[in-house]
Amino acid sequence: MGPKELQETLQDEHKCIIHYDTICRGRQIALRELYGKWEESFQLLFNWRAEVLKRCPGSVVEIGIKEVDNKLYFHRFFCALKPCIEGFLEGCRPYLSVDSTALNGRWNGHLAAACGIDGHNWMYPVAFGFIDSETTDNWTWFMTQLHKAIGDLPVLAISSDACKGLENAVKNVFPQAEHRECFRHLMNNFIKRFVGDVFSKMYPAARAYRESVFNYFYKSVTDACPDVLVWMEAHHYKLWMRSSFNPEIKCDYITNNLAEVFNNWIRDWKDLPVVELADKLREMIMVLWAKRRKISERLTGKILPAVIQQCKARTRGLGHLTVVDGGRAAAEIWDTTNTHSRHVVKSDMHECTCLEWQHTGKPCQHALALITSVPWPNVNMEDFVHEYYSVDRFKSAYKRLIEPLPDRSQWPDVDLPDVIKAPLDKKTAGRYRKLRIKGFLEGGGSKGKKAAKEAANEADKQAANEAEQGKKKMIRGKRKCKGCGELGHGETSYKCHLNGTKKRKRKPRKNTTKYGENAKIPTKRARKGEKSQATATAESTAAFNDQEMAPPSPNVCNEEELAAPAPNALSSPTRLTREQIIQNSPVRVTRGRLQTLLGEGVDPILVASPKKTVQKRSPPKKLKPRRLKTN
Repeated sequence: MGPKELQETLQDEHKCIIHYDTICRGRQIALRELYGKWEESFQLLFNWRAEVLKRCPGSVVEIGIKEVDNKLYFHRFFCALKPCIEGFLEGCRPYLSVDSTALNGRWNGHLAAACGIDGHNWMYPVAFGFIDSETTDNWTWFMTQLHKAIGDLPVLAISSDACKGLENAVKNVFPQAEHRECFRHLMNNFIKRFVGDVFSKMYPAARAYRESVFNYFYKSVTDACPDVLVWMEAHHYKLWMRSSFNPEIKCDYITNNLAEVFNNWIRDWKDLPVVELADKLREMIMVLWAKRRKISERLTGKILPAVIQQCKARTRGLGHLTVVDGGRAAAEIWDTTNTHSRHVVKSDMHECTCLEWQHTGKPCQHALALITSVPWPNVNMEDFVHEYYSVDRFKSAYKRLIEPLPDRSQWPDVDLPDVIKAPLDKKTAGRYRKLRIKGFLEGGGSKGKKAAKEAANEADKQAANEAEQGKKKMIRGKRKCKGCGELGHGETSYKCHLNGTKKRKRKPRKNTTKYGENAKIPTKRARKGEKSQATATAESTAAFNDQEMAPPSPNVCNEEELAAPAPNALSSPTRLTREQIIQNSPVRVTRGRLQTLLGEGVDPILVASPKKTVQKRSPPKKLKPRRLKTN
């Protein structure tokens, strides 16, 4: 756990705020108490090597030393455990993925690793080591130790990235091996020089199993830009296309992602001292072997069940393939979706003209169409899968035990002529870098830095606001809740999230129904005017009732009163009928009088609001000057 994560944990779980520098110094003290001094870890690496060779004989553990001014300094390290070596030779495919990742501790070195692949396509650690930099000399020394561990294999493929030092080392140490180059790293360099839609044909060219298909796509790229062919031959002359891979290896990976899996697996431990890092990697491999050994003990049959399940899943959706049986386990497979897609499958020889079956060791879709269509007697899917995916090979890869080791106090003492000191690399200014610098295509660069800086500033502001709010709560609330333990309320308060109570709604005020919730309460003088208006309205209503009881008369109202607009009629969204006009009118109107008014073109709105009575203000009283008393 880094200092920043530790600071956030202390703040969230223990409610204490500690400065970042204080946490860094405390963490360094704690690491020194746990693992000892950083300078002593390089000396203890020899004791660890003696303990490993004692409990696991046959392992290859080498330590490189550099002598400068008659003083010995640590230079590089290599480790390949005996169970890993034998398991790779007996249970894995002859394929190695080699790469390195930068260490983020006090030593600015690199952790190199070589990984294989088992029947489940799982990452299989074979060897690891520490080097100070990715130079040709360091990679040559690492590959020499790896050659000492696995020997000369008749068939071997080594995949790497675009590192020139590693390319030279593989060429010098393993000249007979098939050297593959990661296609992802190739394209990262490719798109920096060549841009265009036509260059997307590089991807189908790399994935094509047949050489004719590769030439078709690759020719379209080189015809669009002849400089591509010159640049590729000068800088990327290794194998990056499937059509050139050796089918005997049974691995068609065009990327070096297997090494990236190992780098991600150990990324949380790269800041440990070298002796603790080496022991931690041995422990992780030991636990991984034990877990997969338990899986292998439960497996039965000839081929791994997961591989058989994958093949059966691929048999679905083969309706576009037509099988023309030729007899003796051979047939033509026609693809109805393409006019130029016809392949020949020979199931007894595990061959198909699409070449996918030969490269992967698993039946392709054309072979599966033949296997599932022809009524074979006692047909079994396990008979068509290569031996590399067998249960016996998987058990052989993990059947050996990696011996556990005691703590450093029980390791044997190794007498050396002189003390092995830390490497000569100088410490750079500032804190130690934990994360690598991302490239432009991965979101790095000036824009990425600016966005990261803005995000960091926003996070700092949010943390400061939360801290300020926490301080305000502690100052404002003197009571402490017995339920949740927070300050500012009691256990019966609605603020406590444990008792489930809610805040009661307040009763509405008396004036809210008349003036509204947000309305301004009128003054005393305005209220007095409202009373007079209500009185006038009541008087007009009484007069109207008296008028309604009187017999109808044609001269009840004149045209001016009938034509006066009323607020109720104007607010009505629809056209008023005659019945509504008669009912809503404040005065008595007969039907004959209404018909006459309508014929004369008078506005039919008959609702006239009563006149408002305005209360006259009394003149202000004159104040007489007060006379002063005279003595």
